[in-house]
Amino acid sequence: MKGERQQNEGLKHEEHPFQSNPGSRVFGAEMSQSASVASAAAEFLAEGDRRKSTVSTNRSYVRRPGERQPFLVLREGKGDGAARREASCVYPVGPCLIRAEEWLLEPELSALYSRWMSCGEAEPAQAERILQRIYYRLRASSAALVESPDGVWAAVTLPYTAELAARPDRLAALQDALLGALFAAVLHSQRLGGDSRIDLLAPYPASLEEFAAQREFIEDVAEQTLGHAYAAACRIGALLAPDVSPAAAGEIARIADFLVLDGAAGEAAPGENAAEGFARAAAGVLAAVRRVRPAAAVLAAGAPAAYALADLYEIGLSGVFCGAAQRTDALLRAACLTWIARQEHPDAAAGGWQ
Repeated sequence: MKGERQQNEGLKHEEHPFQSNPGSRVFGAEMSQSASVASAAAEFLAEGDRRKSTVSTNRSYVRRPGERQPFLVLREGKGDGAARREASCVYPVGPCLIRAEEWLLEPELSALYSRWMSCGEAEPAQAERILQRIYYRLRASSAALVESPDGVWAAVTLPYTAELAARPDRLAALQDALLGALFAAVLHSQRLGGDSRIDLLAPYPASLEEFAAQREFIEDVAEQTLGHAYAAACRIGALLAPDVSPAAAGEIARIADFLVLDGAAGEAAPGENAAEGFARAAAGVLAAVRRVRPAAAVLAAGAPAAYALADLYEIGLSGVFCGAAQRTDALLRAACLTWIARQEHPDAAAGGWQ
């Protein structure tokens, strides 16, 4: 299986987490040498703006052997600006997390999706026609993403809802339509000279076998749409539920390019109340993954992850994806934590962080 064939290559290079150019600072992850926590936070944000012009274009989930792993604060959700990006613009290191389910909430697509899901087994022709219209709407959303600043590097989750999970045939058909739409948008961008990168997240696998099947499905669609070259370049990660078995997470890490522990999966309690339990779950998952693949990129997403940032930092997680509502606070917390770490361990901090 393709995912299993890639395991040896991944272990050979001992990959992950997100990396910038050696010697440059990672936006959202660097420590400050200011004289106070308050000035550290201010310098942290200002440094990100100053360093945008020197950010590396090597967008890979890799770190060099022996490097100390940075803690990254990355974006989740579509950007606020709708303007087309300029070719000369440089954006912060690291992908933006895009949840495909958000596209299903758009008015026109939501109506089509509801009609499609209500089609019975006796109406295959009508279901196929509606699915084709859904594909074209997804194609438009994908093109908008690729042309936006977020499209410079996006990690997109495949659609997954409880309603779709109860109907595996519909789940597979919708995921196939989304992948086709994304890859078609990337292909069009490439033909126009663009360099957008779209990586994929397989939603909530509970075992190595489930993730391997999802990975092979994604790679097959990529090869059919774009050819083998892009399929080999596209990174495929796993979006894990907090209640995933740590042992299963460790096995999935063997063939996943990166992992994201999703605090929004089945979230019932408010973010602050869910943070403590999420941090405990993350610690168990991370320990299991590190035993199998010490340099694996393991991030977290969702409101509980933002609220639990201090605990996630302490256990050694790679970073968090934050929505607009939590991002500023998360950046300030990360600045304070990294500043404190530099004061407590000046020798280690000076030599290992990028």
